[in-house]
Amino acid sequence: MSRLGDTIQKARIKAKMTEKALGRKCGLAESFIKDVESGRKIVSDEQAQRILKVLGVANPVSTELEVAAEPEVKLRPKPRAYVLSAQEQAENARKAAEESSDAWLDALGGVVKRVPVMSPDGLVIDHVLTPIVNGKIEGGAPDKVLYYRCPDDMLRGFRVHAGDLLLVVPASKAEDGQLMLVDYQGQRMVRKLLKLDGGRIQMQAFDHEFSATVGTIMDVKVLGRCVSLTRRL
Repeated sequence: MSRLGDTIQKARIKAKMTEKALGRKCGLAESFIKDVESGRKIVSDEQAQRILKVLGVANPVSTELEVAAEPEVKLRPKPRAYVLSAQEQAENARKAAEESSDAWLDALGGVVKRVPVMSPDGLVIDHVLTPIVNGKIEGGAPDKVLYYRCPDDMLRGFRVHAGDLLLVVPASKAEDGQLMLVDYQGQRMVRKLLKLDGGRIQMQAFDHEFSATVGTIMDVKVLGRCVSLTRRL
């Protein structure tokens, strides 16, 4: 059991609530609450705050709670709104024209695209210039591919670490033995998938030890297939 799961369980028992009652108040499934308390489920910061708020636990954003975050990879702060003067706009336009023929593009000898880098919350946090070959990026339509930034070390057993970028091409069906971007119970994550009998899908993770979550085809929405890895320096 994780520290967060232990905190939630003790607070729930103290409040004389069942997992089902707590889940109903938080808008979550009873099984989800049970998995969080047992440590089998990685809960996002927003979900952790919602559960702890319902239970009346003070300071729900404590750094001691094991929420799904990436403490070792700090994201850039959101820039302040700034209105450019006419002179600055003209200068920026000139620089953009010069940069359009810089060495980066010349070295590629082709076309590149600014591919968005997405967080697990579905927010664009950066862009990466990526070459387009024969009208495709790793077999995917250039306007459909994205980079997924891994928020934690849940895939370190598959040699994917926090902060690494996974290039994802669109896919809608689970593929055995593939790292795939999925949406499960409202949470985006990359997991190694294994198709089971009865329309079930096993989502595998491997941090310090192997773990897996099983869902149905209806529960697990496949968003894409991971085709390449960019290591965080």
